[in-house]
Amino acid sequence: MLRCAMVILLALVCRHGVAQEEFPLKEAVFQGASAYRPGENLEYFLYAQGFVQGVSPEEQAAIIADWTGQHPHARLVPVTILGERSPFPIVYAWAMDGDDNLNLLLVRKGVYPALTMLDPPRFAQLVERAKPARYAKLLAAQERRGNPTGIPARRLVPAARYDDFLKKLVAAEAAAQADMNGIWSDRFKPMRDKLGLTPLATLPPME
Repeated sequence: MLRCAMVILLALVCRHGVAQEEFPLKEAVFQGASAYRPGENLEYFLYAQGFVQGVSPEEQAAIIADWTGQHPHARLVPVTILGERSPFPIVYAWAMDGDDNLNLLLVRKGVYPALTMLDPPRFAQLVERAKPARYAKLLAAQERRGNPTGIPARRLVPAARYDDFLKKLVAAEAAAQADMNGIWSDRFKPMRDKLGLTPLATLPPME
């Protein structure tokens, strides 16, 4: 009986441990900005939280397909795992090929605002410090619903690597806003005003 329990425990640890290792992007099956890897019980997302986007699902799919086609050796890098003990954990991940990052491209194209790329630990800091408008509060509520176990999200990349990504994230959004791409176009201004959506760079800095 004890041996059986140990085997089950080891299987669970190994199963969830898979999320900590990067793997070839071509092994992931994408449906929009989410993906799964056959044989795993994990769902991977190219954004950490969010419910609005500045392009149609077809345009988003085309951007992702074009980037992946141009980067056949890209890898999916798990960044944060949410709901770690739930039956189907969610993993926020970066699609990368060297310094090229698909997540940053999605922000640069205005598909998503930079806020959606903040992983749960950093997003929680933002909400606590900035007390931002409606959009951030809605994201926070969405995250709570998506994590019924209540177990804190766990970051899987070193802090220095994540901080470097944040700097590039702010720059990508600034470029998107300057070019009025996607979510930063005039078309979405009424929605931005309603939700209180502002660029990440305009919010109070985090320690």
